[in-house]
Amino acid sequence: MSDITKLTDKIKADAEKKYQLQIKEAKKENEQQERIRRGQMEQEMADRLAFYEKEKRAAMFLEISDVHIQSRNKVLSAKQAVLDELFAEALERLNQIDAAGFVRFVESGLKQANLTGEIELVLGEKTASLLDATAVSNLKANLSDSQLQVSSKQIPRKGGFLLRQGAIEMNFTFDALLDANKEELSNTLLQMIFEQ
Repeated sequence: MSDITKLTDKIKADAEKKYQLQIKEAKKENEQQERIRRGQMEQEMADRLAFYEKEKRAAMFLEISDVHIQSRNKVLSAKQAVLDELFAEALERLNQIDAAGFVRFVESGLKQANLTGEIELVLGEKTASLLDATAVSNLKANLSDSQLQVSSKQIPRKGGFLLRQGAIEMNFTFDALLDANKEELSNTLLQMIFEQ
C-alpha cells in the first residue's frame, strides 16, 4: 500500500507542479498581454494628444490669422477714412478758390488743352460766378487760333470747367482732377501720414 500512497503522492505532486507551471505561464502571458495593451493604450493616448495638440495649434493659428486680418482691415479702414477726409477737404478748398485763382486755372487749362477752332467753355455751378465778363474777354483775347464761347449751361454741383470741341471733351472739374490723381496722391499721402 505504501507503493500506492507513493504513486498517489507523486501524481498529486506532478499535478501540483503542472498546475503551478500553468498558472505561472498564464500569469506570464497575462502580464505580457497587459504590457502590450498598456503600450498600445499609451501610444494611442500619445497619438490622440499629438492630434489634439496639432488641432489646437491649427485652431490657434487660424484665430491669430483672423485677428491679424481684422487688425489689418481696421488699419486699412482708418487709412481710407483719413484719405477720404483729406480728399473731401481738398475738394472743399478747391471749390473755395478766389476769382483770380480760378481765372489762372482756366487760362492754364486752355493752354494745356491746346485746342484750335471753336471751343465751348462749360463752367461748374460752384465756380461759375468767379468768371465775369472782363475775365472772359481777357481769355478770348489771349487765344489766337481759337474762338471761346461760354456755355449758358452749367455743370450741376461741381467746381471747375469743361472744354468741348465737337466730340472732344476735356474735363477740368475739381472732382475729376482729384480722381485722376487720386492713386498717386493716395500713395504719397499714405507715406507721409503713416511712415512718421
